[in-house]
Amino acid sequence: MQRHPEFSFTVGMPNMVPDMLSEVELLKLFAEFQWTQIGNALDCPPHLLASDDGERLYASVIQFEEHFGSESSIAQYQEGDVVHGRGHVQFYAKHFVEGWTLFDKKPIPEDAIEGIRSHADLEACGGTWMSMTNAMVARIADNSRLKVYSPAGIADKDVAVAPEKPAGIIDHERVQRTGVVEPFFEDSRLTPIQPVDASPIRYGIELENDLNGAGLLYFARYVAMMNQAERIFLLRRLERPFSQPLARFLSTARRRTYIFANAPETDGVQLHVRASAVDLEAEPRRRDALHTEVLRLQLDFELYRESDGVLMARSVALKGLTIPNRYSALQAEARRFADMLRSR
Repeated sequence: MQRHPEFSFTVGMPNMVPDMLSEVELLKLFAEFQWTQIGNALDCPPHLLASDDGERLYASVIQFEEHFGSESSIAQYQEGDVVHGRGHVQFYAKHFVEGWTLFDKKPIPEDAIEGIRSHADLEACGGTWMSMTNAMVARIADNSRLKVYSPAGIADKDVAVAPEKPAGIIDHERVQRTGVVEPFFEDSRLTPIQPVDASPIRYGIELENDLNGAGLLYFARYVAMMNQAERIFLLRRLERPFSQPLARFLSTARRRTYIFANAPETDGVQLHVRASAVDLEAEPRRRDALHTEVLRLQLDFELYRESDGVLMARSVALKGLTIPNRYSALQAEARRFADMLRSR
């Protein structure tokens, strides 16, 4: 068995949104890869993982971070591209798993992942990567209560063990305690985008779309909720809103997300959205022969369970408004929006 296994997939219509790879679908693929690695490490098919008491266990995602390169975004992955990944997982306190995966359009050598030992190493590598922290949980009565367990037989397995408490767990505890996610930029580089309506945006949970096979609200769907709320914010909540065609060209460059609670399909989610333009005075934005990045936005999200007001998740995303050069009218619209922010 490979110490750091590989996987690959070809970007096709089923895992795309208009003009690019879907972030939600990529998260599903990455989570499945990590879930498989956990099963391999424990020498047990993932669907048979259980506690010593026989409770069926699931690798619940409590934290994940995405980084699509220092000068790019998820829009770099287009239909027909082959995406290669190589990953690593390690256990902490027998019931948490920390993992990371490097991505590229070409195969990733073993020594590339071998050199990653911490979140700081990931930040320094400069490539495209994802990190994820899982808690091994069982459901208790309903989705509002999940209990952490150790997988049966883990003490007898030769699994990789984290030398210290992983950064993902430390940050998860800090964000849950303070409600503050570390932003990507200091306030001095941000220009707030003020809405005319700052009330929360409601998302109604749908069984067919949002729950996984375990009956849990799937972590990737938290991002789908945030993306929908982001569009509502930009299209309906601003004095001078984005057009629908313009909003389609926002693509994720980075995202940090921390998940604290689940919810049943009978519930809803209230999302609070804040947005700022990044380095508004910096010119020119990145451009090449085919695309121009006119604007970058930092978006901040808080998700609350509608039934009882419990904080479900916190997230910060960095998105680029990268528009094909053939759409000159949309580029002009984006520049007008930036000029309006500058004039305030």
